[in-house]
Amino acid sequence: MQKAVHSALSKIFCDHVRALRERAGMTQRDLATALGREHGMVARIELGERRVDLVEAYELFRALKADPAKETALLMKRFAEADAK
Repeated sequence: MQKAVHSALSKIFCDHVRALRERAGMTQRDLATALGREHGMVARIELGERRVDLVEAYELFRALKADPAKETALLMKRFAEADAK
């Protein structure tokens, strides 16, 4: 099994977070501030250098003013599509 931090599924997640952040009109610093975390953490997530657990994903989606359930369902669909290839 490939390490999740370097997998195609990880890239889908990273790209999704980046797109949500940009759609929200937030910089990485804005998102880090909303999360109460350092800027580098957001950069590492978007670059795929840092794994995100389910609780952190929930917090990310909330900070981005996105519905965590909707975003998780969308990601699961994208993961399944990528896995089927």
